[in-house]
Amino acid sequence: MFIQFFGLRPSDTRWPPGVIMLALAGLLLVLLVGCSTASRVVRLDTGEGKPLVVTPRGEPPVQLREGEFKASLAELAREVRPVANPLQHARRLMFDSLWHEEVYLTWTGRRLELDPEGETARRAAQECLALTHDYGRWCERQGRSRDCLSLLKHGPVLDADGRYVVAMELALGVVWNETQEAFKDMASPEAVRATLVSAMAMYLMLWSIPEPASKGLAASLTAGLIAYLGVDTVWSLIQGWRLLVAEADRATTFAELRAAGERFGRVMGKNSARVFLLLTTAAIGNTAVLAVKGPGLPGASRAAVLAESQAGFQWAAVGEVRSVAVSAEGSFTLALAPGAVAMSAQGPGGGGTSSGTTSVYISKNEVTGDVQYAGITDDIARRGAEQLRQKGIRIEEFMKNLSREDARAVEQALIEIHGLGKNGGTLMNRINSIARSNPKYAEALRRGLELLESIGYTGK
Repeated sequence: MFIQFFGLRPSDTRWPPGVIMLALAGLLLVLLVGCSTASRVVRLDTGEGKPLVVTPRGEPPVQLREGEFKASLAELAREVRPVANPLQHARRLMFDSLWHEEVYLTWTGRRLELDPEGETARRAAQECLALTHDYGRWCERQGRSRDCLSLLKHGPVLDADGRYVVAMELALGVVWNETQEAFKDMASPEAVRATLVSAMAMYLMLWSIPEPASKGLAASLTAGLIAYLGVDTVWSLIQGWRLLVAEADRATTFAELRAAGERFGRVMGKNSARVFLLLTTAAIGNTAVLAVKGPGLPGASRAAVLAESQAGFQWAAVGEVRSVAVSAEGSFTLALAPGAVAMSAQGPGGGGTSSGTTSVYISKNEVTGDVQYAGITDDIARRGAEQLRQKGIRIEEFMKNLSREDARAVEQALIEIHGLGKNGGTLMNRINSIARSNPKYAEALRRGLELLESIGYTGK
């Protein structure tokens, strides 16, 4: 008697090359039309009446600069606790209950079943042995241990999840060179890397099973990805991963698995890979969750604008997103607390106005057109003369008749959007208007972004 544990989905079959190419062409079509959101909406279900329906406005994803990505990742990665079995740990993190994990394992055909003849297990073992051997050699060629992703904890060959994790590792090849410094001083850099890659693969597997949805930590991660990348890009990642799963299930050689992973890496692209890795690291760190860390991440201010315009929720309240489901056509439904809904999604009049005597001003680089300074004043003429004399810059009034508090909030929002020069941004400002350690920072940033959105400011 032999225990069968190699199974793939019961419906798994080997597709001919022509079908594979047709599937790739279909994916390409999805990506090409991804800029249009005409048929895609976001539904916000607060449990109070009918869900609010938000039609995403076409805006580009948040772009993470290499320097800020590396610096933030190095800080966040220190909070990730290495585990002995990253794959099992990832399933427990992303699947919100043991029942959910059981459904997933049953769906993939990997629940333990008795096979009196053992033929299925023997065939699977023979097919996977060469692939597993090549996986070990690939790890060693990189100067890592033979099971560098800790995928052989339950048996001598890669199971289905192991293939998906290897494919994700290969897809992230576009950013691994940038992460070396972030992991170099850790006691177990290989274990941390395996933990992150397994979490990313198992997160995406949530979107490959029947009635796809994410809850708990995975729901917060989904909301974060939508805030940074937008609805269309997240949908394209889901579609691309589903294709990768089909290809990984059919792969009998490491070369085929590599091709699938690298193909998904091209779908993802460097910026989305940076965002995905950074948000996953923030989400699974052992001292705080994404809801707490989110406002302090690079690009958070731009993500706050995108979260509201794309999906109608407040980025700072990402922890109040309880679940996210996606339909076959790519429409998302978010179950969330009423307080997480953005004012703009509730209709006109929700955000409130500001009145006072303070103005926000900016200065633009005359050559590049980039915003190079942001400030506030109660006397724009006097301040303009001072800035020209002291810094040699010309300023222009950006917003006026604001309360002092709102003006500071807008100034800080502009600083977050354009970035201090010392952090790789375009601004000459030396410090923040409101320190991130200030207990009112998150609330002020939300208000500043709300006021910027009220005048249609997109950071350009």
